[in-house]
Amino acid sequence: MTKSQRWVPFLILSMTGGIIFQVAYIRFVFLGPTAKALELSAQDYANIISVFGVVAMVMYFFGGWFADKFSPKALIVTALLGTGVADLYLGTVPGYWGVLAAHILMAVMGMGLYWSALVKAIGMLGDSSEQGRLFGFLEGVRGVTSTIVGFVGTAVVAASVAEAVGVLWLIRIYGVLCFVYAALVWLCVKGDERRLADLGSSTVTLRQLWRAARNKYTWLIGGTVMLMYCFYTTLGYFSPLLEHQYGMAAGLIGVIGVVRTYVFQFVAGPAGGVVVDKVTRSTPRFLRWMFAGCATVAVLFLVLPRASAYKWVALALMFALCLLVFASRGVYWAQVGEVEVPENERGGVIGLASGLAYLPDAFLPTVCAWWIGDPAAKPAVPEHGGGYTTLFLFLLAMALLGLALTTLTDRTRSRELAAREALVRKATYTERANSPWTSPSSTATSSPSTA
Repeated sequence: MTKSQRWVPFLILSMTGGIIFQVAYIRFVFLGPTAKALELSAQDYANIISVFGVVAMVMYFFGGWFADKFSPKALIVTALLGTGVADLYLGTVPGYWGVLAAHILMAVMGMGLYWSALVKAIGMLGDSSEQGRLFGFLEGVRGVTSTIVGFVGTAVVAASVAEAVGVLWLIRIYGVLCFVYAALVWLCVKGDERRLADLGSSTVTLRQLWRAARNKYTWLIGGTVMLMYCFYTTLGYFSPLLEHQYGMAAGLIGVIGVVRTYVFQFVAGPAGGVVVDKVTRSTPRFLRWMFAGCATVAVLFLVLPRASAYKWVALALMFALCLLVFASRGVYWAQVGEVEVPENERGGVIGLASGLAYLPDAFLPTVCAWWIGDPAAKPAVPEHGGGYTTLFLFLLAMALLGLALTTLTDRTRSRELAAREALVRKATYTERANSPWTSPSSTATSSPSTA
């Protein structure tokens, strides 16, 4: 297959990543309108999102098994068709249990069938020297696709008589697009059994997980990602904050949501990688900077008055937080290679660390909804949850824990490298001392630090 022949299937596969998860994560752009469109309370919708997070986390471990047992192309097509069915079913406003069933189906399709299969399908399009570029461009194309689709979706919602009606039409459009891309993948993506065999197994075994559980870096990396992921999970709750407490125009909220969720995805991620490579030369050190910045933003939100006069300051702070969060998302898994986790243990380490890392999706939406209540209600702060003050205190605590954890990771790695260097120096000294070509006087006056 020539390079030109690979571009078409690569672009189609990459664009599916910007389509298949749109409805599952539509809350990041249209949180309140989606709950209203589905005729759910904010708390009920948040509970459903948390169930989605639990199922998605479990399905992550099964994804590798599916990708090993079945054709990646068939899995991707099935996942797109299943997600399209779930989207169109949601468009009928099926009630609480119907919405819950649709979200469970989306989690199974997206995390169980689609993601690991996509990784294998993309990997089949190039040799080992091209994998970095392929997956780098994958993220770029996903980000651009999500941004374009997001802005079109915002226009659809803005053009509707009511936001809730527009969101329902948008969900249906995404469902149809899933069917369209399922057909494109089926027609344009070809299988390559030889390349598929070269990629090896994606299944995370119990033996790998047991080894990972005994590796300190599994918990350090997983904990670090989990703490930063708390910030990512709560970004959707900044829309009602800006609209109802800072007086941001409702028409801007959708546009801001697209910029916050998708534009920063393909801008900040690569920027974070460049800073790690050229400036900090250490991922934990870079992440420590990011957590320090997140803590600063959380403190500023705590002291910033909730008044329309400060809405642009609040918007700037939110965008600063997005920059920090997405720059971190672009590099935090680089720690696995940086701390030299053995190749035969990386699958288990990444699998177990990911289960820990994405844990906030399983509980934080429910907790945030309880904290915040209905942002449009008066008084704005509910009696039982503490409102946004509680949310920002929580995020401040996560940032401070992140500072501690990244510092511990950095120091642990520094001690390991220092110990290794000391062993090398000692071995060099011993080798020279035992060498028949080294004179007794030179050996006696030498030391490990000068050898």
